[in-house]
Amino acid sequence: MAHRTFQDATGKTWQVWTVEPTFVERRLTPPSPEDPPVIERRRRPSARMNLGPQWTKGWLAFETAGEKRRLAPIPTGWAAYSDEQLAELCARAARVAPPRRLVE
Repeated sequence: MAHRTFQDATGKTWQVWTVEPTFVERRLTPPSPEDPPVIERRRRPSARMNLGPQWTKGWLAFETAGEKRRLAPIPTGWAAYSDEQLAELCARAARVAPPRRLVE
């Protein structure tokens, strides 16, 4: 996994790295009632994340103090991009909402 640090035009320092999920639910749509029953072939129980189809092949994660972003698909050769090119990718990336906290 490549990892880079860069500064954007406003002077914020960002970290960027690739995320390649391994336990992603491949079944993106619920089965139709008309489909025949499915025999489960998975040998061990495991939690699989339900991600949107754009995220299943991985994304670039951008993080700075108090902010996170994601960009998919992962651009080929991004680790060799200049700081300016990384800042452009970061500007295009989708913001990630902060995690919801449970009431204590």
